[in-house]
Amino acid sequence: MKRTRRVVAAGVCLAALACGAVQASEAETGVAVYTPDAFAEFLPRTALDLVWQLPGFGLNGGDNVRGLSGAQGNVLINGRRPPRGSGSLEGRIRAIRVEDVVRLELIEPGARDVDMQGYPLLLNIVTRSTSAARVDGRIEIEPREDGGEEYQGELTTAWSTGPLELEARIDLYDETLTDYAEIRSSTADEPFARATVDELEGRTRRDWQALARLAIDPRNDLELTLSSERNNDFSRPIPASAAEVGAIEAGRYDAIERFGSARWRHALTDRIDLTGLVTQRQGEAVSSDSLVSGGSVSESASSRETGETAARADMRWRPTDALAVETGLTWASNTLEGSSSASIDGVSQTVDGDDAAVEETRSAILASATWTPNSRVSATFGGRVEQFSLDSSNEGGASLSLTDIAPRADLNWALPDDWTLRLSTERRVGQLDLGLFLASTDLDNALSTAGASTLEPPRDWINRVTLERRFGERDLVRFEGVTRRSDNPVSSILDADGEVRPANIGPENVARATAEFEIELDRFGFDGLSLDGMATHRWSDRLDPLQGFARTTSGHRDYHYRIGLRQEWADGRYVVSARLEERAPAMHYWLTEIRKEDNGLNAELNGEWRHSAAWRTGLSTRWQQDRTDTIYVFDGVREPGSGPVLVNTLTRSEGVYANLWSEWEVRQAAFFRVSLRSGRDRSGTSRVDTPQGVFLDQLSRSADNVPTLNIRLRFQR
Repeated sequence: MKRTRRVVAAGVCLAALACGAVQASEAETGVAVYTPDAFAEFLPRTALDLVWQLPGFGLNGGDNVRGLSGAQGNVLINGRRPPRGSGSLEGRIRAIRVEDVVRLELIEPGARDVDMQGYPLLLNIVTRSTSAARVDGRIEIEPREDGGEEYQGELTTAWSTGPLELEARIDLYDETLTDYAEIRSSTADEPFARATVDELEGRTRRDWQALARLAIDPRNDLELTLSSERNNDFSRPIPASAAEVGAIEAGRYDAIERFGSARWRHALTDRIDLTGLVTQRQGEAVSSDSLVSGGSVSESASSRETGETAARADMRWRPTDALAVETGLTWASNTLEGSSSASIDGVSQTVDGDDAAVEETRSAILASATWTPNSRVSATFGGRVEQFSLDSSNEGGASLSLTDIAPRADLNWALPDDWTLRLSTERRVGQLDLGLFLASTDLDNALSTAGASTLEPPRDWINRVTLERRFGERDLVRFEGVTRRSDNPVSSILDADGEVRPANIGPENVARATAEFEIELDRFGFDGLSLDGMATHRWSDRLDPLQGFARTTSGHRDYHYRIGLRQEWADGRYVVSARLEERAPAMHYWLTEIRKEDNGLNAELNGEWRHSAAWRTGLSTRWQQDRTDTIYVFDGVREPGSGPVLVNTLTRSEGVYANLWSEWEVRQAAFFRVSLRSGRDRSGTSRVDTPQGVFLDQLSRSADNVPTLNIRLRFQR
């Protein structure tokens, strides 16, 4: 059955390629232009609604300072990258009214004198000049019959006059809910079917951001950003459930991050631009957890302080219309100081890294050149020489210093018949997660992991080839192949002292082939019908660092496919869409278990009735096939020659989810939406067997999520 589905999906993709069409003319080679009118059938309210419908494009917010203040995302707003800090890229785009969008531009490498930062496509959202003052907001309330509730609020205000632009954003989120009891995996110490009792959970988030831009003169502009992000999560068992047999968990997590940046741009001449960027981030986080299971009590706690400072200076020079050159210097310092503690069944755990301090410093020289000999070809060659140093307090103190050379080459070629070929290869030096130097404890399997003694940044060779054709109003056909070789990925190992700790291991190889398409079928006589689909096949291999055998990478899926249909009638007054998606089973290799995850099919069916220009109603439904996890549990950390001591099979099922909603434009640019969301019955079964198939234990749990009412008001002024 699954083989048949994959064959059908592949056949649809190939059929799409056979469809001939004439591409709409472009005013600029290498730039695909989309106006809001091209997406009018979706009734977009914000710029984000437009971006979601762009064929073959996905948002990427960048790496937020880490990595030498490098990639800043693949979206420009009026030719400039949005400032980084708290608040998502989606939130910034959502704050742009669709009425203020002039066009969306998908820019290919070499099409313009713009820093692509390694992305195969950049999106530029061009907006018209807005009023001197603007306010956008969203309020969302969701009470629930079980006592849970959810509140969300978002407010953006902007003011501009002459050369000065000011913007401020605040984002609030509060949620309390009852997390119904669910089955959970067994352990070697507790070889029976287990469940978790109900937990009362709460989540709070408080974000704010302030931005100022000043155009000092035609050759100079300055941008300043300040932001803060606070997160608070907690969980505790409901008192009435404390006497139940099962695992009782409680925990708390509190974190705050503060971010600031300053960016200055100076046009030295008409062909030379200088840019300087300085960023600073500080963070604090405290967490605590407790677990009562099988008559034992275990606890853990940790605290950490982090600091990140980065600076970058660039010069972009266009000596001729066919050549653009960029060179620059970057520097970054990242620090972490933290402590952790744990007790397993009342016994205090002491491991290396429970009081850790680490400092990472990176500096680099970078250079690249983009050559565009004609309107159909562009090539970029460049790279960076990077120096890395690390000092860690673990294992009595450790230090490391090394130098890397990371080249990159890209080719963008417009072929006949409106096809585009993109080739790229690059050496990528990754960013370390400094949290790996702080010891941690998994209370569920009573395992403590020591902090890393020292780590090298992971290094990858990435090769990509893309063949693409955009035609019609929004149609797309794309083939893509990607290979990645990671020379020294980070994984957990057993060191000479018998401690589990993160370390660099041997090579890992991953390859992926993807075909995708979006086609409007009006030209073939199917009025109002559109078809989209995607099929991916994946290959991978690595050496298991704990048991020594060759295997796929953890989380590897052989295939993933998706196919969807959308039909409109009566000039878009009635809309029905359906989507079918399936991912192959995945194998996860963890310290004390190997888990096979099979999620099966996912199906969606949606309908919409547009009563008038200001009122529409819809019904969304979703169905997920039963999920099965087969867990091979080991007695302690997996070691060479060891086998599992039990097999735990978890089967989960959920009913159909439905959301009935209606939205009104109560006044100009003010939208009121009411949604009635159904409950979903959830059930799960845990079965425990020996590796030889002898039955040991079984437990089933079920819960009925109550329906909820969601009320949302969004306004733009």
